[in-house]
Amino acid sequence: MSIVSYIVIALAFGIMNMLLFRRCVEASKVRLSLGLLMSFGVAFVHAFFLWFGAWLGSALRFELAGDPAAFQSANNWIFFALALFVSVRGVFPYLRREPRLTVFSLAGFGRVMLMAFATGINVFLIGIGIGYADSVFHAGRCIWPMLILCTLLGFLGVMFGRQLVPVRQRRWAFVAMLMILGVAVAALFSI
Repeated sequence: MSIVSYIVIALAFGIMNMLLFRRCVEASKVRLSLGLLMSFGVAFVHAFFLWFGAWLGSALRFELAGDPAAFQSANNWIFFALALFVSVRGVFPYLRREPRLTVFSLAGFGRVMLMAFATGINVFLIGIGIGYADSVFHAGRCIWPMLILCTLLGFLGVMFGRQLVPVRQRRWAFVAMLMILGVAVAALFSI
C-alpha cells in the first residue's frame, strides 16, 4: 500500500472525528484550547489503534517462507471484507430518517479517553486489514497521517460545534466510508 492509501484512510477517520466532536461540543461547550487537547488525545489513541491493528494483521497474514506474496490475493480480500464491515457499521446509524447519533460527554479527560476507545474499534479493524494487505508495513506511514489529520479535523469539529455550524452529517459519513472502501478496492485490484 502506498502513502496515499494511508492518507485517505486517515482523512476518512478524521471526517468521522469531525462529525463526532461537532455533536459532542454542541451538547457541552468546551474551550478551544481544551478542545485541541481533546482532539489530539483522541487522535493519539486512534493512531495507536491503527498501528497496533496493522502490527497484529501483519503478524497474522498468510504467506509462505519462500514466496511471501503467494497469498496476497487472500490477504487483500480479508482487508476488503473488514473495510466493508466497518463501512456498513459506520454508515448504519445515519440511514434512519431521524438518526439517533451517539453523543459523548466531554466533562472530563477520562470520559474523552473512553470515547476514544469506544470509537477506535473501527480504526482497529481497519488496522488489522492494513496489516493483511500491506506486505511491507512501516509504522511511520501509518501513524503520522492518522495523528495529524485526525487532530486537525477533530479540532475543526470542535470549532463547528462551538459556533453551531450546520454540517450535513449523513453526507460526510457516506463520503468517509466510501473513501475507506475505495482504498480497499484499490488494494484488491493492485495484485
